[in-house]
Amino acid sequence: MTHPVLDPRLGVECTYGDPVTWREALDLLYGLLPEYADNLRAALEARDIARMHRVAHGLAGASSYCGTVAVHASAKQLEALCLHENASALGEAVNTVLHNIGRLMHLRQSGLPAADDDAIY
Repeated sequence: MTHPVLDPRLGVECTYGDPVTWREALDLLYGLLPEYADNLRAALEARDIARMHRVAHGLAGASSYCGTVAVHASAKQLEALCLHENASALGEAVNTVLHNIGRLMHLRQSGLPAADDDAIY
């Protein structure tokens, strides 16, 4: 299943219908994404599953209020894999999260949609 990179309507819904709060939450997330990506890469390189879990958990939480469905879903998947210490699947899961972060960053560079726009895949 392909998740949208950004679903503005969902993001606004998650911020109790306030598009200003949604945009502020999204801006905060954008500010954190490079650090999340760097930490995931470092955890993968070090094969540090505990660190990877902490980063995935933080990213899943941070992305849950923004309508950033693909990042949120892939971070939750990575978090679950870390809990089961399924090392064979971690590399692919981290790469999926990083790919979705990249898609979201690219969208910002292209221009963010209005709060009432349709989801972007």
